[in-house]
Amino acid sequence: MAQNSRQSSAANIDPITFSVVWNKLEYLTAQIGEKILYSTQSFVTALARDLGQTILDARGKIVVAATAAPIHTLVAEEAIKGLEATFHGDYQPGDFIVANDPYIVRGGHLPDWNFIRPMFFEGEHLGFLQAKTHVSDTGGFLPGGYGAGAYDIIAEGLNIPPLKIIRAGELQRELWDLILRNVRMPTELDMDTRLINGCMAQAEEQIAALCRKYGVETIKACMAGIIAAGERAMRAEIARIPDGHYHGESTTDWDGHTDRPVHVRVEAIVAGDELTFDFSASDAQATFVNCPVGATITSAMVGLFYLVDASVPKNGGALNPIHFVLPEGSVVNPRYPATVGASQISVGTQIVEACMLAIGRALPERAMAAWSRHLCPINIGTQPDVIDPRTDHPRNYFTETFGSDGGSGAVKGFDGWLGAGFQSACANLVRPNVEHFESSSPYLVTHYEVLQDWEGAGQYRGSPGSYVRFVTRTLPGAMSLLMTGNSDGQRSAPAGVAGGGSGPCAEMEIIGTDGAHRVLRTFVTEPIRPGEACEARNPGGGGWGDPLRRDPARVSEDLRNGFVSVARAREVYGVIVTADGYTIDAAATARQREALPISQCSLTPGPVE
Repeated sequence: MAQNSRQSSAANIDPITFSVVWNKLEYLTAQIGEKILYSTQSFVTALARDLGQTILDARGKIVVAATAAPIHTLVAEEAIKGLEATFHGDYQPGDFIVANDPYIVRGGHLPDWNFIRPMFFEGEHLGFLQAKTHVSDTGGFLPGGYGAGAYDIIAEGLNIPPLKIIRAGELQRELWDLILRNVRMPTELDMDTRLINGCMAQAEEQIAALCRKYGVETIKACMAGIIAAGERAMRAEIARIPDGHYHGESTTDWDGHTDRPVHVRVEAIVAGDELTFDFSASDAQATFVNCPVGATITSAMVGLFYLVDASVPKNGGALNPIHFVLPEGSVVNPRYPATVGASQISVGTQIVEACMLAIGRALPERAMAAWSRHLCPINIGTQPDVIDPRTDHPRNYFTETFGSDGGSGAVKGFDGWLGAGFQSACANLVRPNVEHFESSSPYLVTHYEVLQDWEGAGQYRGSPGSYVRFVTRTLPGAMSLLMTGNSDGQRSAPAGVAGGGSGPCAEMEIIGTDGAHRVLRTFVTEPIRPGEACEARNPGGGGWGDPLRRDPARVSEDLRNGFVSVARAREVYGVIVTADGYTIDAAATARQREALPISQCSLTPGPVE
């Protein structure tokens, strides 16, 4: 029988009702995303699944977050703070808000827009529905948001404070037209924005149905109970970490301007069931790689979530016991109008790594090695021979293979996962298929492979690295550029833990039609000419534990799979095989391991200063 009482509290909700409501809310967040993915026009959203959705309560606390890229979900609380600073609670049914300003909603680079719909039931404000994704275009001096070298945040793209694009159900036509006039793909952006609002409106209807079935006070009490459960679970996990100060750090190649590595350093301070991440020793703000506060908090939480029990709810309650020291003017909390184009991939990844490595020092049995970096040139340009029938203009393209993304670092008991991608996305992004890349841009992919001997060695090894090669088929004179502002790892390798080795450093190059090779650096935008090829080699993840303790049978399997060579098996893992190249010579292996010094991980490149 339906419960109509509106006087329920968290204390008197029966466990079955609580579980049903919790699961329904989680289902609705996932459903919003699936509906968006089926119809979106954005390449990055539709094919890479660069999207995240959350439901928040009326205070702006995350109740549930979809299993999606956390850089789009856990940042939602900071976005709502930006809304509150703008609207001060002035919301009406039918409002729909967009924002991307990194100094207001504080979520990252400009192409990642927040879409927020205040949620109502019979006139009462229950909370917010939030989605965040990389839109088709957001203006700026180059498409895509990953072009280093912008003068300031204004040059990087359109800065949108929280704006009610739809107010009480009515589209604000003039305001919306102004925005669409300042982006390169207005048709796609218009369609996606309306789509997202529609998906959220359907979710709001289903939440209203829950309120009618169980009573609005029951639903509000369930939301509060879900948040409280997240806090209890996280406090219990922190309490298991020994009190103390634990250091972690990581480095990104440079900022596209200074030619110096940029360092993220953190002290993780554990005291009882509370944890402070102190970033005071991190570098001063630079250009391009600066990470806004919301993205910094999110990235730190990702590093922590990797090492706590997987059942801890990823909601606002789990954030409550965590405190942050983020000096203004630093790379983790820049001052306006500093640029932030690479923030969520480059320094965002370093924040994940630094926090994860710090907590890993306290919990070595749970420690995880660093993953490979994002290393995938973005292809941008114009095809003068292909006319877009919607605009009668030559087709512009903005795409990438994602194919050279490597894999994860090792943990105790498990090797790294092949092809999981970069760490701050938590393996939630998906590689678009090669056929789409080739049909939407003038390039031919000739190689898409696993790299041998490019793993971080260890008792449990990191994932092998990845290799992609593509050839340009552009017309002479047509604009064709490679943008590498989304790529990293040429100077700083994925770190190993508990005695494991780092992966090698990444490599990119362009090969001319005359066979000459020229290095393609991270954080640049370079032309690529007809007939030239681009090659990207991305390391896998770091290793866990001494590689001389690796089970020889696992080494044999890696030899069969082509992940390691006979020479690396002998010199790094101390494993000798017979003439067939696969069968372990147990006696020779024992002698080799006795002769080798402990840990040969120095054979793989380490960070370069």
